[in-house]
Amino acid sequence: MTTTIAALPDHNRTTDPLWQRLFHGYGHVVTPLRYAGWVTDIETSGGEFHVRADLRDGTELIIASEHSLPADPAEVTGWTAVRQDVENADRHTVLYDSTPNGPQRHHGNSLIPLLARIDGLDVPRRAPRLIVSATHTAPYGANHNQTAGIEGAATAIARFSEWSQRLIDHEGYRRVWQRPQADGYPLALFESAGHITTVRVTRSDD
Repeated sequence: MTTTIAALPDHNRTTDPLWQRLFHGYGHVVTPLRYAGWVTDIETSGGEFHVRADLRDGTELIIASEHSLPADPAEVTGWTAVRQDVENADRHTVLYDSTPNGPQRHHGNSLIPLLARIDGLDVPRRAPRLIVSATHTAPYGANHNQTAGIEGAATAIARFSEWSQRLIDHEGYRRVWQRPQADGYPLALFESAGHITTVRVTRSDD
């Protein structure tokens, strides 16, 4: 099977409990970037935290908040994204800023606008574009389908997570199964009082 998600970082910090807690806590940021094809890490130097993705062209993507990322992801008030030279951080471009004083502040801590901006970057070896869709099946057999448009990989993976979380938080569903990351693009099955919803990510053929 063709690999659809980038490898985990290769360093000895992956066994550190703080790194593991942050990597899991910011999984909603890290995972879309990995599906976009970039090895993505959590930097913890100097007591400050940020997400770093290697864009494989001599530049890297740095994602933070107003300053560094808070230890608790629930405290993020907005996102900043900077693309910088790996060898010289002074050579950088601010891509996005939805913190309270930033130009994209109207988006707040929403991830999809941030990742849509990142998906628009000129980068080598771009990941395939993807489609998020859902099928809702009632106990009496009626089906209803919902499909988002064709999107960049990072945006689509974030939308999959958003749709899945909405089912759990607002529509009373529980997740009964989800495909492991190593086995391909996300696919999950949800149930509520006999209603079944399947949310999936598939590759666009365009």
